[in-house]
Amino acid sequence: MKRNLLLGFIFTGICVFNSALAQLNIDSLSHIDYVSTHTTFLNDVWGYTDELNNEYALVGAENGVAVVDVTQPSNPQEIFWETGAYSVWRDLKTFGDYAYVTTEADAGLFIMDLSGLPSNTQIPTTYFTGGNGVDTLGSAHNLWIDENGFCYIFGANIGNGGVQIYDLNPNPLQPTWVGEFDSYYCHDGYVRNDTAYFAHIYEGFFTVVDVSDKANPVVLGSKDTPTNFAHNIWLSDDGNTAFTTDEITNSYITAYDVSDPTSIVELDRIQSNPGTNTVPHNSHVLGDYVITSYYADGVVIHDVSDPENMVEVGNYDTYPGTSTSTVGNWGVYPFFASGNIMATDRAYGLFILGPTYVQASKLEGVTTNAATNALLDDVRVTIANNNQEEFSKLDGSYKTGIAQAGARVVNYYKYGFQEETRTVNFVNGQTQVENVALTPLPAFNLTVNVEDNQGNPIFGAFVELSFPAITLNTTSNGLGEAQFNLYYEDNYDLTIGKWGYVTSCEEISIDQNTGQITVVLEEGYYDDFTFDFGWSSYGDAEAGLFERVVPLGQGDIYAPSQLYGDSPWDCGEMAYVTGNGVNYDEVTNGVALLTSPVFDVTNIADPYVNYRRFFFNEFGPFPPDDTLRISLSNGIETVIIDKEGATGTDFVNKSIRIADFLTPTANMQLTLSVSDIEPQGNIVEVVFDEFYISAQDNSSTQEVSMAQALHIYPNPTEGIVNLNTTQKGELIVYDQTGRIVFTQKVYEVVNQLDLSALNAGVYTLVLEGAQAKIVLQ
Repeated sequence: MKRNLLLGFIFTGICVFNSALAQLNIDSLSHIDYVSTHTTFLNDVWGYTDELNNEYALVGAENGVAVVDVTQPSNPQEIFWETGAYSVWRDLKTFGDYAYVTTEADAGLFIMDLSGLPSNTQIPTTYFTGGNGVDTLGSAHNLWIDENGFCYIFGANIGNGGVQIYDLNPNPLQPTWVGEFDSYYCHDGYVRNDTAYFAHIYEGFFTVVDVSDKANPVVLGSKDTPTNFAHNIWLSDDGNTAFTTDEITNSYITAYDVSDPTSIVELDRIQSNPGTNTVPHNSHVLGDYVITSYYADGVVIHDVSDPENMVEVGNYDTYPGTSTSTVGNWGVYPFFASGNIMATDRAYGLFILGPTYVQASKLEGVTTNAATNALLDDVRVTIANNNQEEFSKLDGSYKTGIAQAGARVVNYYKYGFQEETRTVNFVNGQTQVENVALTPLPAFNLTVNVEDNQGNPIFGAFVELSFPAITLNTTSNGLGEAQFNLYYEDNYDLTIGKWGYVTSCEEISIDQNTGQITVVLEEGYYDDFTFDFGWSSYGDAEAGLFERVVPLGQGDIYAPSQLYGDSPWDCGEMAYVTGNGVNYDEVTNGVALLTSPVFDVTNIADPYVNYRRFFFNEFGPFPPDDTLRISLSNGIETVIIDKEGATGTDFVNKSIRIADFLTPTANMQLTLSVSDIEPQGNIVEVVFDEFYISAQDNSSTQEVSMAQALHIYPNPTEGIVNLNTTQKGELIVYDQTGRIVFTQKVYEVVNQLDLSALNAGVYTLVLEGAQAKIVLQ
């Protein structure tokens, strides 16, 4: 896998810059487009202030480094540019009058002497390549310089890519190597008072390390991050709290109590825009605030005065669209005395922003059972017109908040209890207390009888019952019965399946008088991966093994490197994919395999194996040379029945006659195999879905184009919906009676719909023949 090529690839099809972007408590003061000025995308940014208090943005770019005078924020002036070797990564820090820049271009450490500013803009520069006495310093991912003038270089080409430590004091232009911490690859870090906080992205945790003896660092403690992809870490001013980001989809900014490094405790976690799977990048602490470059969500500010209750109080979106990839705001620098924020958007350039730091309006309390006075955990607390959800803890306590003041309706919900609403008067800088007791609802029973087509009970069938509030799962007992205790009369989605039978999925209305439902499963083999029927994922690839997930998608919607969703014609939303994250989660340096359970086709005269597959193989230092191979075994011999080496843009529907390759038996198994071997690595992704056995050739079955599908999220929703589609025209929303309840013209690939005026329920969206269902809570 080649990370730089993956990151460069995702910009295919970018939109024209739109200055009217989403913002809250942050104003745009000016902007420089680096595509037009230097034909380059940007990466990180830092700042420097000269002796006359002039402020300069130090801007990292893929093709070099710029120094921009931002003393007059409405009229920024680039005063220096130096072209460098191409690299997606450049990171910058300062020590005194010197700026230090790392790059993964194998060029060494770039050093700029800024002492001549402002009178002399001919900035002297040099490259430092001195290593650890054995290896030469070439490439590096990032760096930190502490208050004592020690430079910590992360992810270098030396050793395991851990931390190389240099003393800048003797000669800032010729750093002196003094030690290393090389137990793990290190992606980023922060050091203060001889205590280091290192983010180990591939290991998925951060360490706290005593570096008072630079030659002999000592680990004091460590902690896994929520999605095990620790990218960035920063320390609070009092040194008691650390904040991390995981650079992966559906991840978080997370706060930890690190006052005792031997017993680190997570305090809170938060997302900028829950449900959109946006990727966070780098967080920085400024007093009681964390300022984060949040890729497609832009710059985001959180009030962290109470690290157990982080509240978003500001944002400015530099990227005109939504994405689950690493597009948008890469770097942010909030430390100028003027208060202005420097933000670098990868494609759209340097933004000079003026923030207004407001204190959050907070709410906290305790939730209890009104019938027993017992503490209630897992109560969902939501505030009207706010996209965050908070849940009460084991002790019943909850904390939440918003950026604005004023009266808001707060909703309290827990499955099995009557919903409660309160109107709370929120005040900036204050915490309101609201203790809430929820009343239990009376339960009613439902029995689902699962039978075969002879009326015999089916034991061990997976039974899933879902509606907007919750999804319930169980298995059928020896009598073929699945028992549920329900509390709500509503329309439910009922899905039932077992290996050796064809999965059933339908929408049914259930009330207290329903009592029981009988569902007949036809014998056969069908798997849309709603349930885990026992496929085996294995291999020696370092990343990108097959996993059963809801595909998040990557890259351009017109030509994705991983599809934005599963097959639109099967039950559920699951599929098998080779890694479901961005950046690093694709087949890497090894083989990924997926094997089906055994299936018996001896009772079918002429069996066919059917499935939908997607394969992507592009980019890298060498021409793409990887192949997806699908083989079939009858227990005696194994043959390849399908292979693909060319990149696709959508699912390919396959229907393959088994007898054309081997004798059908009772011991059949299907295996997918795909590999990507360094150093000839490429971006390699596979999506596999809708497997079934038929008695006929189904290759003429209508192909489903992802370009014609409607991709909606979040789903279920409380009203605001994102719609991704390449279709254009009038979108029509129907309720369950077939009545048109909403229409909107759709002209863009990425659209936002406001369905908040509709009642809770299930609706169908139709656009030029494509359709999708959505659930409003």
